[in-house]
Amino acid sequence: MGRSRIFAVLAGMAFASAPGGAEDKREPKLASVTDAQLKDGISARAGRNYAWIGYNTPEIHVQLPALDNSAYAEVNFEPPKLLDKTGKAVAYEVEHGLYDPETHRNEVRFVPKEAKPDSPPVEFARAVGAIKVRYPVAGRTVVVKPGAAPVAAGAARVSATPTSLIIDAPAGWKMLEAPFNSGMEEPLRVYDAAGKRLEEDGSQRLMQGREEGGQKTTHVFKGKVAQVKLDVIDEWAEVDLAYDLPPMAKLPAEGAGTKPAGGDEGGPTIKPTAVRRVK
Repeated sequence: MGRSRIFAVLAGMAFASAPGGAEDKREPKLASVTDAQLKDGISARAGRNYAWIGYNTPEIHVQLPALDNSAYAEVNFEPPKLLDKTGKAVAYEVEHGLYDPETHRNEVRFVPKEAKPDSPPVEFARAVGAIKVRYPVAGRTVVVKPGAAPVAAGAARVSATPTSLIIDAPAGWKMLEAPFNSGMEEPLRVYDAAGKRLEEDGSQRLMQGREEGGQKTTHVFKGKVAQVKLDVIDEWAEVDLAYDLPPMAKLPAEGAGTKPAGGDEGGPTIKPTAVRRVK
């Protein structure tokens, strides 16, 4: 586990057992992001795990812009190669990390094959690979009230009645999901006139397919609907990061469990050169 992963797991267990699920969450603040912001805010760099478990495990970090949009970015690490000084492949297994809302980073970790708790870190001279990032560059919170005209939510149309929310979406459209441990509210939030959050009655959800593809979904709620908030993405962008990086120098043996004063990254920084806007 990397950095604060152990704490995240323990905290998640604590919240799961707390009465009423007493975790404080906040509504996301989605923004519009320029190509220049993406080029400046996205990068890849070698790193080391400083947690007690897996201390000094080599990693590749992907830094994302310091925005709530980053929680919904899709980061795909293509299978990397680890090479020794002669160019020979080094055996390893890859572990995928989770999005970290504090640092706005994602990562992969390189561990020995069939590793045991006391296995030393993988030794290599270069890590070669590519990362594809699909980033939500135009996000917003749609507000819908019963009786109002349908509202565009990306490629979908959203409307409300006093008891339900109706999403008429084309094939391929999907509702956002708040990442684990992001600290953000779920993208769909429904309230009554007093501002009380309403719970969906999943047993009454109705899904109707379209002949031309897509689906119309009716979400029914326990109470009278006064306002619906739905976080949506209207536009995405893609960037590629091709890297050929040496491992970061090992952290001192006595530093396990403590964030290094010089940080947990080292060596060159890889930046994207182009941005592709997609729908």
